[in-house]
Amino acid sequence: MSEKLEIIPLGGIGEFGMNCMGIRYRDEMIIVDAGMGFPEEKPYGVDISIPDFDFLEEYRDDLTALILTHGHEDHIGALPFFLKKFNLPVYASRFTSALADRKLEEHDLLSETLLHRVEPNDIAEIGSFKIEFIHASHSLVDCFSLAIKTPVGTLIHTGDYKIDDTPVIGKPYDLKTLRKYGDEGVLALLADSTNATVPGRTPSEQDVIPAFREIFDDAEGRIFVSTFSSSIHRLQIVFDLAHEFGRQVCVLGRSMQKNVEIADDLGILDIPEGLMIPIGESRKLRDDEIVYLVTGSQGEFRAALWNLATASYKGLQIEEKDTVVLSARIIPGNEKAISRLIGGIYKRGANIIEEKRRLIHVSGHASQEDIKIMTETARPKYLVPIHGEYRMLFRHKEYVKHHVPGYGNDNIILIENGDVLELEKDRARVVENREIGRTFIEDGGYDEIDYEIVRERKKLGFSGMVSLVVTIDKETKKLKTKPQIEIHGVSGFDPTNGLIAEARDSISNKVDNMKREEFRDLDSARENLRVELMRFIKKEFGSKPVIIPTIVEV
Repeated sequence: MSEKLEIIPLGGIGEFGMNCMGIRYRDEMIIVDAGMGFPEEKPYGVDISIPDFDFLEEYRDDLTALILTHGHEDHIGALPFFLKKFNLPVYASRFTSALADRKLEEHDLLSETLLHRVEPNDIAEIGSFKIEFIHASHSLVDCFSLAIKTPVGTLIHTGDYKIDDTPVIGKPYDLKTLRKYGDEGVLALLADSTNATVPGRTPSEQDVIPAFREIFDDAEGRIFVSTFSSSIHRLQIVFDLAHEFGRQVCVLGRSMQKNVEIADDLGILDIPEGLMIPIGESRKLRDDEIVYLVTGSQGEFRAALWNLATASYKGLQIEEKDTVVLSARIIPGNEKAISRLIGGIYKRGANIIEEKRRLIHVSGHASQEDIKIMTETARPKYLVPIHGEYRMLFRHKEYVKHHVPGYGNDNIILIENGDVLELEKDRARVVENREIGRTFIEDGGYDEIDYEIVRERKKLGFSGMVSLVVTIDKETKKLKTKPQIEIHGVSGFDPTNGLIAEARDSISNKVDNMKREEFRDLDSARENLRVELMRFIKKEFGSKPVIIPTIVEV
């Protein structure tokens, strides 16, 4: 029997975020990334979603290591929750490790975690896996693609990447090392699909500098730049131009301050002495002497930019003659929040510059020509599109089929979360689909929320709630008083039309007709009364609210 590898994605395929993948050979399994997502359920008290790591319980004895490709939240945001269940050694770059340290410290896990800091071209031997960390260019720094050598063949996991020939910080993508593996033979390429629908090459991080320089040259007042706090290349550009134009920089917002501090401590950011100042000192400067780097490019209500635009942030607010630069893409789902934010800035009389107006943001993901370069350099036997919605995976497949010779339906494999992709030297096929859900994390905390609770919150939000209290005699099991019914948020309900009285009568009749032994199991009795009231409400109001029945024995 031939040797086999199993690829099992727990998240990040067919969706944005929650990137996590298991790679298994015999009784050994490594995990690549442990990311979080931003779910649609946020209005129901959910902060983030993470993969359902309970799925890995059956592989507990096989798990050997967690490998992090880079430090974006959709790749490391679930790290503490993963390590609480599986205390594996973690391999990451120095910047990713520093971000991970902060997270683990918040969860009191730092002292319990074995974290290996690795550099580009380091090789980690983990059981049957031999992993080389290939330097990758991205919107973040210290990012890796992975060359994973196994007894079955070599896998290339791209992580998030683009082929940037002129990054602001660090070296270009290491195509030389990738080509070495392509020459030796690659069994499968697991490749980022986020920008698979975008033609051409993804612009370099350097390409935003001309537009930023014009903005600095034209601005007469204060400049506020909002970008992702992880966009270290962009932050360096702002520091460089501030220095060039005689402005000082004040950093506002917890995540921005944290990331600047980490990158500065590691020597990744080059910040001239005295350029960065605290908010108190910034107030003393003329408007044309200061730049504020702020969080909140996605319109987050608690972020610095939202407060600057709608109220005040530590006594500071956006005013006329200010220039506000939104140097970030709009994450799907954030359009309304960003629109409200922009409206608030315009009300303040400031000038706002968005991505659509000027080249002030470039993606960190490979567009179609980058994908072609990646595929032609790695020359895998099988291509497996990962990272992105299904339409992106499909377009990745179609683009490669039509633009890279030698690739067709037989050697481009589309998979989804929960699929078990089995790889042999001469065969690749999905042999099983496992049910893998999501885990929700409570808003403002670290606690997991059961999906049933979230589903009930949804029902409460859409259909309202009815509380029913039935008081019965402990001995006879007959009604002591009329049933109490309170209705909240149920569409069509009119408290003056007498239907509440009819509902009480319906429940009273139900109790009268129930036998004494039916009350021995109170859970069952409550369910009978819930169903009876639900039938009445559905018939009269046409809705199906959450009904909470209570039986009181006296």
